[in-house]
Amino acid sequence: MEAKRVNIRNLPQKYSYLQAWVYDYLIADHALNLHAYILEYAKLADFLAKQWECSVLDVGCGGGQSAIRLKERYPHLRLTGIDLSTAQIARARQRAHRKGYALQFEVADAQMLPFPEASFDVVFSFGSAKHWPNPLKGIGECWRVLKPGGELLVADATSDATKEEVINFYRISHFPRLFEKLITTILYERLFRLACPMETYYQIAAQLEMPQGTVSHLPSLPVFLFRTQKPQLPGSHQESVVRPNPPR
Repeated sequence: MEAKRVNIRNLPQKYSYLQAWVYDYLIADHALNLHAYILEYAKLADFLAKQWECSVLDVGCGGGQSAIRLKERYPHLRLTGIDLSTAQIARARQRAHRKGYALQFEVADAQMLPFPEASFDVVFSFGSAKHWPNPLKGIGECWRVLKPGGELLVADATSDATKEEVINFYRISHFPRLFEKLITTILYERLFRLACPMETYYQIAAQLEMPQGTVSHLPSLPVFLFRTQKPQLPGSHQESVVRPNPPR
């Protein structure tokens, strides 16, 4: 079965320098509030909080704010971020350097990740998938580099969004209420309506043979969610996620 392709030519695959700057300095910090909400809802925050060395990949990391926030909260994580924007990766490296964090940021395409199979314990992506010309390929790459037993979280806009959900999105992100009506209208028309519908993501999960229930529509928000654990492969010799022993 082939995942439905939706015309998303109006959503740039790669931000221009100006678009990257606007996102980095005017939007990204607000987006962190939404990221934190999704991490809690998806129960990934509890997994990341376990005190064990864990390799994490941020696909479409932008200026590195999300990866750096995770490092601040969970110092034991080994974090890598990739983005197609050279300017964003340069700023991500500068931010990590200023904080003294040894994070790895690379310019790379989400649809051709430069990592071997089964490289990461956790793969996540916030707000990037709508820019992938072929979301099947991008999500397939996230799945490929995830270790058996590893945790996947991909979240982004869906065209099935309602105007009320876009308003909730705006408020959870803590954008200024003064501009709420104007900006939510623009977001609804210029972003969410141009994204892929939920059906596309259901088909992608089925084609990649992901576990049942991997894809869902985040309640009251204009967001699709891929959230699952990659099954262990019987007889596989690949390294799997090694979890800490439970406390006695």
